[in-house]
Amino acid sequence: MKKPDNVTDFAATLPYPTNIGAPAFTIPDVLQHKKERGVTATHFFETKFDELKEEYFKLVKLAEDTQLVYEASYSFIPVVGKIYSLYIKNDRSFLSIIEPHQWPQMTFRGSFKFTSDNTWENVDTLVD
Repeated sequence: MKKPDNVTDFAATLPYPTNIGAPAFTIPDVLQHKKERGVTATHFFETKFDELKEEYFKLVKLAEDTQLVYEASYSFIPVVGKIYSLYIKNDRSFLSIIEPHQWPQMTFRGSFKFTSDNTWENVDTLVD
């Protein structure tokens, strides 16, 4: 005698339900791992992008400061690591070794440090 398709003598050993009262099939969510890893990867890329964007703005600022100092006039050879003061007088800028507190009648623009790669860092905005 043939039994119906949903009846078996060994129901407990089968990996699938064989009657209506048996627990339902549960399909593992294999995409969940991809989603979690995808979120982690997205976070990595967003963080890296923000770091690169910040580095870009720092580089642009350094280029602007360097251009500002190189367009100024000065009659000395700057020494790497020394800090110089930039002043403006009659719409002309010039670089000096004189500090702002020693020359209050001049319009002080900022203090700049000459670096070994021939750029000028604005030390007024540097944070130690």
